[in-house]
Amino acid sequence: MHSRSSRCCVVAFIVLLWQLPLLAEEAAGKTIMARGSVQASAEQQSRALKRQSPVFGVDLVSTGSESSSQLRMKDGGLLSMHADTELAIRNYPSGQGGAQGAVSMDLLKGGLRTITGSLPQSAKDYQLNTPVATIGVRGTHYEAVLQQGDLYLAGWDGIIDIRVTVPGADQSFSLGPEQPFRFAIVRANGEVELLLRAPTIFAAGQPGTLADQTEFTGQQLTAAMSDGGLDLFVKSPALARDASGVDFYDNSYLTAGWGMDTITRSGIASFDQLSQHSFSSTAGSLSDLSMSMEIDFDSAWVPSGQLSFTDAGGEWFATFNGVFGEQSLELFINFASHGNQVADGSISGVFINDATAILGNLNLAELDHPTVRLDGGFVLTEQP
Repeated sequence: MHSRSSRCCVVAFIVLLWQLPLLAEEAAGKTIMARGSVQASAEQQSRALKRQSPVFGVDLVSTGSESSSQLRMKDGGLLSMHADTELAIRNYPSGQGGAQGAVSMDLLKGGLRTITGSLPQSAKDYQLNTPVATIGVRGTHYEAVLQQGDLYLAGWDGIIDIRVTVPGADQSFSLGPEQPFRFAIVRANGEVELLLRAPTIFAAGQPGTLADQTEFTGQQLTAAMSDGGLDLFVKSPALARDASGVDFYDNSYLTAGWGMDTITRSGIASFDQLSQHSFSSTAGSLSDLSMSMEIDFDSAWVPSGQLSFTDAGGEWFATFNGVFGEQSLELFINFASHGNQVADGSISGVFINDATAILGNLNLAELDHPTVRLDGGFVLTEQP
């Protein structure tokens, strides 16, 4: 008769056997956020993904309803997957050890937002296949969503080259800020609609870009905030200039080297005390400033956030949410307005002082009058 410990060893050995092909292959990336049901399937086996779980160049990654995930690839690329999404990673070189090859993935259902990494050098080096079109990328930030057989596309930054693959509807076009159009819909029958405005399906609006890789450690940041707070950065080289000529600190400089893995807090916290800021508006002085952000440390995401400031043109208002990135909070504005005008923009942030405060940047501008804008930095804390 086998002992219980012997049976456990046999089970562990069997599990190891089916994992061997993956263990022998270098991971193409890792999971930096998994909310709800997130699975990876390979070699006819399925495994649950959680934060820090590896993903490989042979995985079929899927998210369930009311679920989402972010994957950080070895070349620095970011894949942010919507709910009810299936993404087959056909080939994704690790980018290390001289690994070569083109990126190839299949979006089978759902949607994703992608910021490409260092591997794609041309449209031929990166290919996302969908049931109706193939997307080639030339170093960019884009979004693709499949809904009821139609493919919705947004070229947020750089250029994406689209080739319609529906039989009998072969055509090609490009999207991006420097192209005639940034948005398009490829219908299930192959027809193409080119759009000047983002379809409502892209509820997050235009997300911000990834931080540049510069050298500034989390330890330096925490020490600096303890010593001088926001005033220190007004005198530092980490400055950018907003539309009104007012200096504010640049999170691209601050977040480099900052590791989200160092956060040890748990539970849900509300950051709703705007303790410091450098906000300015081209429409005049600000009053009635209010800002809040809910943080779920257990699930590594930002369920909700909102802000409201008033100037001579009316109230600036925005709602946002996001997830924990590898170096900073990945925050996305869902809706923004100024008075009766629709607005858009970006928001970014990092945790400081043992995750008891959030240091960030905010940029908002009216869509129809982009010179009317609000910019600045902030420190958001919990109520004492």
